Amino acid sequence: MKWYWIAVALMSVVIIILCVLLLLRRKRIAELRAALGTYTKNGTPLPFSLREGDLALFQNELSYLISLLELEKQKAKDVDRKNAAFAADVSHQLKTPLAGLRLYCELDAADGNPNAEKELRLIEKTERLVAELLKLQKIRADSFDFTFEDTALETLTEETFAAFRPLYPQKRFELTGAAVLRCDRAWLGEALSNIVKNACEHTPEDGRIKAHILDSDESVILTLEDNGGGVPAADLPHLFERFYKAKNASPDSTGLGLAITKEIVSKHHGTVTAENAGEGLLLTLCFPKIDANRKIDT
Repeated sequence: MKWYWIAVALMSVVIIILCVLLLLRRKRIAELRAALGTYTKNGTPLPFSLREGDLALFQNELSYLISLLELEKQKAKDVDRKNAAFAADVSHQLKTPLAGLRLYCELDAADGNPNAEKELRLIEKTERLVAELLKLQKIRADSFDFTFEDTALETLTEETFAAFRPLYPQKRFELTGAAVLRCDRAWLGEALSNIVKNACEHTPEDGRIKAHILDSDESVILTLEDNGGGVPAADLPHLFERFYKAKNASPDSTGLGLAITKEIVSKHHGTVTAENAGEGLLLTLCFPKIDANRKIDT
């Protein structure tokens, strides 16, 4: 009987030790999960661990991976800054010859040259292309200051529609839903204008552009749908690429409007996607709700 109680006592000690080890392991896993969450929220790096064991090795591998990720992000920003500087140089160098060409074309138009009007349109397209390319690269390089403030998204969307109603009086612009979004009003308004302009150009004369706002605890979703018949399925994955033009794109399109929209949405920590739905193209903009006092690294 004595040995029985000794065995029970030893077994109890072993169980207690195992429970303590399990609790400590769970605590370490919780700490590691919390550290990863802190990194994803505000960019705080994951520290190296001086402890022993598999979890410490795992933490150090994660820390090394995060260091590589941060290095690649910095390299990408440096490339964007160089591209923005290059685009600015090209823009500056092109302004003078384009202004000269415009002057000569206007003189030709005054003399009755039948090709002058077409030449002027091409010059205007080139000027717009240069300006939009420079804007795109500067957005990517963080050369513009974004001022974020709480904004009624339905008001901003309605203002965007109001700007296009005089240009397309027969089209129907519909808006449902409401939400408050922390955003840069001017830049997000430009992003919406690019989408609405694209929709207006690809719908019938009496076409419809419908916006719907969905507000939730974690995010704000804005969808914009038209009845223009959509785009070929092969074009969908490329709509937001720089210079990409769908087969049914307007001849005056520079192929940069949706690329600029994507970059603006990205600066708001959001995403934008496109799909064929119903009678036309459906674009979905999803924005996370962000605490104004919390830093998020883009």
